[in-house]
Amino acid sequence: MTINSPGSAGLSRRDFIRFGLISGAVVSSGASLSLLTGCSRDMSAADGFLHLRDNDLALLRPLTPILLAGAFTPSEERIEYALQQMDRLLHSASQGARAELFKLLDAMHLPPMRWYLTGSWRAFDKQAPEQLRDTVQQWSERDNGLARLSLRAINQPLVWAWYLTEEGVRHTGYPGTPQKVASV
Repeated sequence: MTINSPGSAGLSRRDFIRFGLISGAVVSSGASLSLLTGCSRDMSAADGFLHLRDNDLALLRPLTPILLAGAFTPSEERIEYALQQMDRLLHSASQGARAELFKLLDAMHLPPMRWYLTGSWRAFDKQAPEQLRDTVQQWSERDNGLARLSLRAINQPLVWAWYLTEEGVRHTGYPGTPQKVASV
């Protein structure tokens, strides 16, 4: 899978304004609906996590094997370990950065927003692995620059967190710090 470079995000002023209007309408209607139905989101961290919530994990678990494809052989234990590492990385991030990521993750639970960003109405955990792989590929190739930026916002912390692990470092082939340092 290839993700376009940051220079080609292609987010025009018109796209940004359109996204702002659409997302404002979606968020306000979703917030109004949740208040009316009494279904407000639980903002507390999931068991064993510092920041990631249960709804975040439901979204990230199916994405992890796709986003870390080739970096590890997916298993439940490794997926949980990768998400634990992402949670630790988020702990070292600023509160503002975490809040923005959580806003994005919350927005991804709304079908209209998920469609706008990824091109798919279906929740990630409701898609077969092949469908999800296609969804992520289409997501990375969308003309909507904001869609590609949102993919990077989810992908980068996960990838960084994984490559900070001992297994991730071994996978890169980087031998680590030099054992001998030449002195002059």
